[in-house]
Amino acid sequence: MTEQRAVIAVYLRLSRESDDSVSLETQRSFAHRWLLAHGYNLADAVEYIDAGVSGAKPLEARKGMAALMAARPTVVVAWKLDRFARSVSEFLRLVAWAEAHGASIATTDNAIDTTTATGRMVATVLAALAEWERNAIASRITDGHATRRGQGRWTSGRPPYGYRVERRDGAAYLAIDDDQTAKIRKAVGSLVNGSTVAATARMTDLSEPQWRRLLKSPTLRGQRAHKGELVCAADGITPVKFAEPILSAAELLEVRERMLALATGQERAPRRATPMCSGMASCHRCAGKLHGGTSDKGIPLYRCKAGHVTIYAETLDGRVEAEFLTTFGSCAETVIRLEGGNDLSAELLEAQKQAERLAARMATAGPLMLGTLENLAQDLEDTYARLRAAHDPDAREAQVPTGRTMAQAWEMYDVPARSRLLAGMGLRVTLHPKQLTDRLTVAWGPTPEKAPQGELDGLSTCDTP
Repeated sequence: MTEQRAVIAVYLRLSRESDDSVSLETQRSFAHRWLLAHGYNLADAVEYIDAGVSGAKPLEARKGMAALMAARPTVVVAWKLDRFARSVSEFLRLVAWAEAHGASIATTDNAIDTTTATGRMVATVLAALAEWERNAIASRITDGHATRRGQGRWTSGRPPYGYRVERRDGAAYLAIDDDQTAKIRKAVGSLVNGSTVAATARMTDLSEPQWRRLLKSPTLRGQRAHKGELVCAADGITPVKFAEPILSAAELLEVRERMLALATGQERAPRRATPMCSGMASCHRCAGKLHGGTSDKGIPLYRCKAGHVTIYAETLDGRVEAEFLTTFGSCAETVIRLEGGNDLSAELLEAQKQAERLAARMATAGPLMLGTLENLAQDLEDTYARLRAAHDPDAREAQVPTGRTMAQAWEMYDVPARSRLLAGMGLRVTLHPKQLTDRLTVAWGPTPEKAPQGELDGLSTCDTP
């Protein structure tokens, strides 16, 4: 038994479901009127619908059109030509398909009737006009977005994390979102102080890939990139300011240096659940450092790598805590702060990049633009000179009292903070065999003369009353 061929096909297409002017119901109503006016029976008509599908999409990529072509009807009717296609090439392919399968193509406004040579010619011309209209609309939209970007306005879509959209003078702009900005600053502070990108991403509402992209983009400086290029003013040199920056140039540079160190293995983040005295406890026999581990029952412990000695972490940590509070608990807590200094390296680097863009622009500028660019170059030179004069990265160390005792500070610290404090106090623990009554020897040394860069600021010390 041969498959029955559809007699009449009504093709309905809608690009945006919110467009009431060309709704599916409107198209259906006009198609039914046309069929009745030309003596067709509505019962013989089969509808093929593509909702939310662009007319620029290839014929076979539309489910409704693909099903229509597979059914091979004798008559295909649509509301207007642009319902079939907004590309001349795609419409001509539809005409060729119709000729090959003995089908006629028509529109309800009677603009197209491919049963005649004149009708085919008119259809081709109208298809060209439809394609031109689509390209003109796309060009207007693109130009509009470019204009808004140049003015520092928000174009469309969801705002970047850390910002929200606000209306001013009838236009959309970006403004800082206080809640999201607080999360960003907290996460950034944790990252530069030894955490990882993955761990700090959990402090925000972003996934790890989204957090990485945000940190690598100019967004947190109040700037934007479009198609991989920094959005600049009409001079092609000065970055457009879309919003107030969340991070300074120096802070963002520090973040990216930290990410580079993690990516290249120059600095590895501490393992999770690192014991409090890790790196400060050693074996009496081989002098090797004790590493964290767990017993067969999952109890945390310290273990010599060579297997000479082990001890429960609770026992060793409890002894160290008791010794610390006895020795230093009544001392006044002070923190080492870096005072003075004005490191403008990041600002200088931004100025240098701007100068590179200016030099590239001047190399191709004509006589009319050269004067303007020379004035801009002089302003940039003056800015760079001011930055150089103010650039003084040398800093002084100062001990600042916190108003707490070391015992009070100990209670407020978490395990990583306690570990850094113990290291700063020069803790040295030696673990002896089980045969000895007292297996632990706890000793303290002077605070290291030079703490690692990035750990010195904020390191707690104590002053004896």
